[in-house]
Amino acid sequence: MPLKLGTNVLTARNIWFSYGADHVLQDVSLKVNEGEFVGIAGPNGAGKTTLMKILVGLLEPQKGAVEFACRQGECEGEYPCRPCIGYVPQEPILRERQFPVTVREVVEMGRFGQAGMFHPLGAKDEEEVDDAIAEAGLGKVERELFGDLSGGQQQRVLVARALVGRPHLLALDEPTSGVDARGKKEFYDLLRHLNDTHNMSILIILHDLPDLMERVERLIFLQHRVVYDGPSKKLGADGLWQLMLKASKSE
Repeated sequence: MPLKLGTNVLTARNIWFSYGADHVLQDVSLKVNEGEFVGIAGPNGAGKTTLMKILVGLLEPQKGAVEFACRQGECEGEYPCRPCIGYVPQEPILRERQFPVTVREVVEMGRFGQAGMFHPLGAKDEEEVDDAIAEAGLGKVERELFGDLSGGQQQRVLVARALVGRPHLLALDEPTSGVDARGKKEFYDLLRHLNDTHNMSILIILHDLPDLMERVERLIFLQHRVVYDGPSKKLGADGLWQLMLKASKSE
């Protein structure tokens, strides 16, 4: 059951996180609503990836809390909610090494959180895998090796893996790194389809600032703290570059 548009899907309150004496995140608060397309920007070392990992439940904040609004009757507000949060990390190990796995096998990995690592997938699991492969437009390559695909196709496979739990939040960290222009367009078209057709919330980190400003509706600029959180059009490209310049001078 999808949530209503405007419902808070994810809420982070007063998040703090440090690596030793390095305070990476300082009193970060934000909300993501159902159906929003949100970008996170900031200089290197600003805490973007750390924040993303906290939001999807891979790291625990040292101070503060994260709340997630799950589908009624399914997850009952648990956090982290594995079925309801889809995550595509910055550099998945599958892209770093040439594992002999097919596209379908990679997508099936996304069901292990529900079926269990050592349990065979049932008919319902296979149906979800079929749906995710079709949604990502991968039907023609599902039997091909993941390592033989282009960068853009690989990223769509990783999105399909994240989709098999039918999440209503999809979080992506630098998903177009190493992807050519055509692959980027196809990839962004897929994200827009998921956002428009399924009202899926999208949370994305991008270093490509022109792409970020073009694709997202709302922008969060992070420099250990939230410096800006609002419509990307209101900030504008000039405003974003000024924030980046100011951030680089303060380092």
